[in-house]
Amino acid sequence: MFGWTGRTVIVDLENNAVTESRTKKKDAEKFLGGRGISCALMSRMAEPEVEPLDPENPLIFSTGPLTGSAAPLSGHFSICTRSPPTKGIFDSNAGGSFGSEMKFAGIDSLVIKGKAENPVYLHIEDEEVEILPADHLWGKNTAETTSLLEPKGKVACIGRAGEIMLPMASMVNDRIYGARGGHGAVAGSKNLKAVVIKGSNKPEVADRDAFEKSVEKANRLLVANPPASKGLAEYGTPVFVNLLNYMGILPAENFRKKDFQGAEKISGEFIAENYEINKTPCDACPIGCRRTFTDGTPVPDYDAIWAFGPNLGNSDLKTIIELNNICLDYGMDPVSCGASIASYMELNSFTVGDIDLKATLTGIGEGKSELSRGSHAYLCSQGATDIDMSVMGLEIPGYDPGASAGMALAYATSNKGACHLNAFMIAPEVMGKPMLLKRQSFDGKAALVQYFQNLAAVIDSLVLCPFAFFAMSEVELVSLLNAATGMDYSAEELLQAGERIYNLERILNRTDGAHEKEDILPGRFFGEDGIDREQFRNALSDYYHFRGWDTNGVPTGEKLKELDIAVKNETEFA
Repeated sequence: MFGWTGRTVIVDLENNAVTESRTKKKDAEKFLGGRGISCALMSRMAEPEVEPLDPENPLIFSTGPLTGSAAPLSGHFSICTRSPPTKGIFDSNAGGSFGSEMKFAGIDSLVIKGKAENPVYLHIEDEEVEILPADHLWGKNTAETTSLLEPKGKVACIGRAGEIMLPMASMVNDRIYGARGGHGAVAGSKNLKAVVIKGSNKPEVADRDAFEKSVEKANRLLVANPPASKGLAEYGTPVFVNLLNYMGILPAENFRKKDFQGAEKISGEFIAENYEINKTPCDACPIGCRRTFTDGTPVPDYDAIWAFGPNLGNSDLKTIIELNNICLDYGMDPVSCGASIASYMELNSFTVGDIDLKATLTGIGEGKSELSRGSHAYLCSQGATDIDMSVMGLEIPGYDPGASAGMALAYATSNKGACHLNAFMIAPEVMGKPMLLKRQSFDGKAALVQYFQNLAAVIDSLVLCPFAFFAMSEVELVSLLNAATGMDYSAEELLQAGERIYNLERILNRTDGAHEKEDILPGRFFGEDGIDREQFRNALSDYYHFRGWDTNGVPTGEKLKELDIAVKNETEFA
């Protein structure tokens, strides 16, 4: 097969065994790769009721048919598992160069199951896969672990937060955050410290001439797209700070405010004017939104700036940079960490000057804080769920759903809880890409949200950077895919693959009964100055209709047959 390597590697840590199988051609055609093929593997390899930290819960790394190619934004890969904070299936689209290296090693999917008796790491070099002792690495954070291992290849690892299985623990690859959703905790539960990978085989494409033309067109669209070529390329993701603050979408102080007076002091423009920075783009990225200061310290991305800045009422950029470094080193999701601190501050009526932020975050990373289990668990323990700013247990990131109807519906219906990338409605509602929508109206949003969710599933499965949203539709994506693989998808069939992936995820979350009727937002967002509850309920009902789901938000048997989805107990979805 072109595009796909045809190789799936299965590592059983409990039995210290490595096996390989052929990637199923039908899976590749139906689920594409990345997020989609990981979801298909999860549906077969783990019972829906398996607990996230159970050894039987697989941790899956997958590339896509465009990973490692010359297609713009194609240096990404997917990490998928059942999530400790949400209990549902959870994939993350990770950047850097680890994904390309995985593809060069000839791997479509790497499935890790079981629990090693002692700490281990995986070392993969082309056909060779080794399970090696990691006792000398256990107890180290991600910067030191990466430095020790990177002479052997590209590194994805956990820090101490993952070792003690904190729900917000992340995998860190290429010295950047790899994932939300607790993937680091799942790795820690398996005694897996890291995966190190090195490959030597560049993938071939089916039709070189057609592929080069498709790549050229995609690059032209990115250059012609101001948010990508001007905003992100010039200032990185911190460019969102001033823009969202101006639009009234930048939430502050645990979503109690919709603007932040110190935004300009922590913005992308301020950083560019006052610091010397270097671009450190992911593989095959013409935008280069990731960057470092000249001393090698990462420039915080928008999520971290918001989480440790406006969300805490903090406008000190130096402190935000220090907090981001702590978070990255321990291997933790900055949004969840910032939300946990913000909820603690609100509950105790603290302002930013009342607590030692660095000591608090370090205590979280060491598992010594009452906040170490995340904001949802902390607030439940305090009987203060009314100030819990999460959906399905996942904290809401820095895009206020009270000021963006599309984001409100997208958060509520996301298969991953409050993930803005499951349908980045900020693109059409704020930036007018690919079309400008009325931001605070639910009119027409039900159909558009499900479209953007399906498109996101396609992008995450190819695997491209989510910022492909800004410039590429299913038309450009299918052109790249067909030229790379030799397949003959139509644009409609490509979107149907995204719909199939989204529905399968929904099924896997609903069969355990844990997520019934959870398509809702925190009460704080409703009311006179926020979302109208009746309009929201009507939009949700319309969304279920467009999806072909029942009134509880569950895919019907008819929808499953239409999408050719097999489940273990189809009578549940009749």
